[in-house]
Amino acid sequence: MISRRNYFIILIVMGIIFVLFQFSQFARSAGNDFNVNKFIELELPEKRPWQQVSLTVDDDLPWGDKEYTVFVGDKGSNIGSIVTQWTYYTKRDILIADSLTDFAKKEHALPEFVIIDSTCVDFDTETQILTDMLNTGNSVILCNLPDVSVIQNNLELKSVLGIDFIKEESVTVEGIKLFAGFLLGGEEIYEPQKKEEEKRQDLELTMPWYIPTGGTKTYMVGVMDEYFDSVIEDYEFKNDYFPAIIWRKSTPNGQIFCVNGDYMSTTTGLGILSAMSYELSSYQLYPVVNAQNTLVIDFPLMADENDERFNEIYSRSFNEFQTNVIWASLMALGEQNDLQFTCFMSPKYNYSDPAQPSYDEYNTLLQLFNEKDAEVGLSLEHADGITLLEKLKVDKDYYDGIENRYQNSSAFMDLADIDELDEAVKVAYVRNVRTIACDADVQLPILSYLTDDITLQSLTSNTRYFTYSKDLMLKSIETVLGYDNAKLNMSPVIWPESVDDQWENIYIDMASSLATYWRRFKVFDNTTLTESDQRVRTFLNIDSSSSIDGDVITLNVSGADGNTTWFMLRTHNAKIDEIEGATYKKVETDAYLLTVNSETVTIRLKNTQNINN
Repeated sequence: MISRRNYFIILIVMGIIFVLFQFSQFARSAGNDFNVNKFIELELPEKRPWQQVSLTVDDDLPWGDKEYTVFVGDKGSNIGSIVTQWTYYTKRDILIADSLTDFAKKEHALPEFVIIDSTCVDFDTETQILTDMLNTGNSVILCNLPDVSVIQNNLELKSVLGIDFIKEESVTVEGIKLFAGFLLGGEEIYEPQKKEEEKRQDLELTMPWYIPTGGTKTYMVGVMDEYFDSVIEDYEFKNDYFPAIIWRKSTPNGQIFCVNGDYMSTTTGLGILSAMSYELSSYQLYPVVNAQNTLVIDFPLMADENDERFNEIYSRSFNEFQTNVIWASLMALGEQNDLQFTCFMSPKYNYSDPAQPSYDEYNTLLQLFNEKDAEVGLSLEHADGITLLEKLKVDKDYYDGIENRYQNSSAFMDLADIDELDEAVKVAYVRNVRTIACDADVQLPILSYLTDDITLQSLTSNTRYFTYSKDLMLKSIETVLGYDNAKLNMSPVIWPESVDDQWENIYIDMASSLATYWRRFKVFDNTTLTESDQRVRTFLNIDSSSSIDGDVITLNVSGADGNTTWFMLRTHNAKIDEIEGATYKKVETDAYLLTVNSETVTIRLKNTQNINN
């Protein structure tokens, strides 16, 4: 039995705890400008995008001695899209020809590269043109190879491609090996070593088995250790006999790169083109974005959707779970990997669910996000059964009820809804949006202006179900852009279709992927989507040129209008000795990230006797 004295003491202690708790919550709210988007205050560069010269063989060629790139193929194809994107990002003018014959008829200055889609080449009649191009000093990139039967029956073509012999018309390899020094991120063997890694293998493992001639350099091969160990273990250098995937043949006057497989019709091709350019240069110096975004899609939601199912799985409502479990887990993930989150909020995801959005949840979550410097974007994504414009109309009623609403400057959209953007931005609560993220499409640029005021930042990776092909793509995009737009998708957590969709399983997969595949690119800055938007605009605006004289590289930058720019410098064994007009960080061996705040940068190298020409 409790005495009166103890009873009153307990009441007083409980009262003190209650007051302290309330005071701490009041202090937390009073000192937390949670409804202020500090990222929207970033000053945006004026839209002045670099203007690429893009011509066909029917046009007069204005370049003279200025470098330009030739693409032989269909501009509207996937390979055509990749080539035109790459030339734009790397500030190269482009000439497009339908065939080798059309290009050969045109008098022209020697281009920097001739990039060819072999599906647009008649090798029976045009192989001699290819031979002549190499003899006159052209650097050729063959984005894909013709059918193996075409190569078998054309000895001249086989010689031009640097193929010694065809061991098998088709072979299935155990894995893929990417050699160091080609793409950023280092050497990689894409071959599962444990059973749980088998789910990551999605690369094409069946291919023709080409053995390159002597004097070629191989950058990627199919791995067949078991075959070599049991059958022909006497080969001293197995790499020379593995099925070649990417290689280069040098001739006295020209060079030709060959790609055995469908790697150039996806965004992986962007970095491969940059890596090939580097291999043909004494150095490479090109602009990059220097931004790593982590986008949390469909989080948070303001309504307890799928409430019955959620309580069945987690014994709590979704609103409780996203505040106390998901966000706490994401904070831990962010601290471990130095991530900067952009969370895309929506009143609802599935508008057929009867749950109504909460205003209290809105304020609570904004406070939590603000404490961790997370940006809050608008999720314009939605489940089936409603259009984007219908969703916007319903959501407007919710946002109109918020007295001091957060001014969102970024948004995530379904790819299928991009065409409705002009109508969407007329809605009051969308008008402050200045950058849009959406799923990737090879026909859609990764980075571009959607309108005069709004930029596009397509997703470049997905932290869930991260596979070997996605890692190769990540390496490629980091190589060419120093950029990543990674997606953490929360809609499966709300509407799970299997045990794999439960949060604990999704979190384990995401945490494993981020800790393994993203760690090698930690040198690049982690940003929110609005922060990277500022950098993207500057990247799209600038033009640059560089030259080398002895051991000194000079970089000239225009169009930055006083904004910071970033450049990737890749050398062949040479090191930076001195630099003026910029600072730098080492990315990996022979690769440096330059931070530039000047129109002219001078870089003195050492060990330049090792630079390849």
